[in-house]
Amino acid sequence: MKGSGPYLGSHGDVRPVADAAGLPAAGWDGLLGAEDFFQTSRWLAVQERNSGTTMDFLVQHRDGRPVAGLVTAWADDSVPWLLARPDAMLSRALEDGGTPEAVAVLDEVAQGDPAALLPSLVCGGRHLGRTRPPAGPDALPSDVEALVERAEQLGAERGAVTVCFPHVDVRDTGLVALLRRRGYRSHLSAHYAWLPIPPGGWDQFLEEMSKHRRRRVRLERRALAEAKVEVHLEPLTKALAPRLGELDCNLLRKYGNPASPEHSAGLLSWISEVMGDDAMVSVARKDGSIIGFGMVLRSRARGEEQWFGHRAGFDYDAQGKLPLYYDVLYYRVLEAAAREGVSVLHAGIGSVEAKLARGCLASEEHSFLLRLGETTR
Repeated sequence: MKGSGPYLGSHGDVRPVADAAGLPAAGWDGLLGAEDFFQTSRWLAVQERNSGTTMDFLVQHRDGRPVAGLVTAWADDSVPWLLARPDAMLSRALEDGGTPEAVAVLDEVAQGDPAALLPSLVCGGRHLGRTRPPAGPDALPSDVEALVERAEQLGAERGAVTVCFPHVDVRDTGLVALLRRRGYRSHLSAHYAWLPIPPGGWDQFLEEMSKHRRRRVRLERRALAEAKVEVHLEPLTKALAPRLGELDCNLLRKYGNPASPEHSAGLLSWISEVMGDDAMVSVARKDGSIIGFGMVLRSRARGEEQWFGHRAGFDYDAQGKLPLYYDVLYYRVLEAAAREGVSVLHAGIGSVEAKLARGCLASEEHSFLLRLGETTR
């Protein structure tokens, strides 16, 4: 479907880029801040290969210069990324308590059935957090609106029922106001957590915990030491991919997602090739065998470095009751981040109460949906 439609070749100042490989030359990465790692050209190349669907990349130009961008992905019932698929997000919101906002979206946008939201054009990235069009320092609200308008037209041309921005952060007030003005309805989709790295590193982090939490962390670390589990942060390599793929598949299947060790290993190998030293893994080994890991991705932009926790996996039989999760995904990574002068560790969505108890900040994210054919003015 890429390249179809009468407007895709030219629509005012919104210009398409044929694929992720063309984004650097189009000035895309210059639009990004350190928080926008999952919209870098390199990561979008990973997603393009792994998405199983059509992706489009739109760049808004003003006075001949790129000022803002938008990535879109086609979502129907065949795509497996349920955490950013509008029907699955709405179903989950209804199962989790059915807030008035979710019920309103069910009635007014989904017409009583979450499945009726598909097919959908998912905008702003299908990653789990901070869905937004990247915008450079010179971008105007009208530049972002031009991209949103073009996405709506693109969805209509291709027969989408809805347009969806899956995880819009409430802090992105300009985007929230724009989507509401254009007729989008929304419901809570996630809570996003991040940790500002304290200047004093691990010692300051531990000191700022409650006495109860501090004691618990020390007991957890003692248990791992007594079990002779070692955790180290190291580069992601192709040699690690087969074993990490098995563990990644374990976690995905545990939470009901389709997965295979071969696919996970292939993806991890591809990530290591594309990302190089910016892809790291926090690896737990016991008796020389890898029993758990968490992936960490390095983002540098505008003079700042931030790290993002991404995938993870565990050998649940070998792990038993050992407290691996937070040591692998959080504590060891925080220690290394502090040593390297990283400003923020992004912990992402899920388990928000546990993350808040460990010093994170958090904000709400909302899925914004527009049924095409509805008034957008």
